Amino acid sequence: MILLDGKTLAAQITSELNQKIVESGLKINLDIILVGNDPSSLKYIELKQKKAAEIGIGGQLFTLEKESTATDLTNIINSLNQSQGTTGFFIQLPIPNLSEPSILLSQILPKKDADGLNPNSGIMPAVVRGIITLLKNYQISFEQKNIVIVNDSELIGQPLKKYFSKYSDSITLLNRDSGPLSSFTQNADILISAAGVKNLITADMVKEGAVVVDVANGDVDFDHVSKKSAYITPTFGGVGPMTVASLMSNVFDLAVRK
Repeated sequence: MILLDGKTLAAQITSELNQKIVESGLKINLDIILVGNDPSSLKYIELKQKKAAEIGIGGQLFTLEKESTATDLTNIINSLNQSQGTTGFFIQLPIPNLSEPSILLSQILPKKDADGLNPNSGIMPAVVRGIITLLKNYQISFEQKNIVIVNDSELIGQPLKKYFSKYSDSITLLNRDSGPLSSFTQNADILISAAGVKNLITADMVKEGAVVVDVANGDVDFDHVSKKSAYITPTFGGVGPMTVASLMSNVFDLAVRK
């Protein structure tokens, strides 16, 4: 079993970004919109802001009350879309009291869409970029692999499927209505889970020698699944750090294009 070490790779990526930012002389600002004060969201934002500051990216946090309306959010989105000082921005998800955020996310201009949250922007979502970069770093082939993704959202599952479709015609997206997951996962050469359900993926659901990616920090029963996997992400230190590094890469790319 080989551990897919996202923490080390992410550190390498952000170190190289820091050098590029210094050499470019660009002033880069990544702004963040937060609705409410969810502890997990606050933690993620703190990590992102800390990493941004370390590599020379500034920015502001715009906080709205949990009870804020879609109009309130639209006003801030429009303001940041027009702001000369904002290189890129994103809305921290989930948004309280809003089960379908795509209407709001689609209002982010492509030239400002740091996290790839607008499905129509053509910018790869940071989490998706992180997963692909991590797998490529370990030279894992996607050619004609049976790829199963336990997530069918527009922010993770759909863009992953679009990317992998260049390499394979056997890609399956699963959701809660898909029936017994094991009937799909047991045949997966590459299994990616982003369901947010602790220990959803158990050893009996995984093919011997599979590549297993845990996006949600706990979907995979690591202790047991790792014994059957050829490659596997750790519960922490896999996709998470890569997502943050990819977010920084996205905002740098926006700055260069600008």
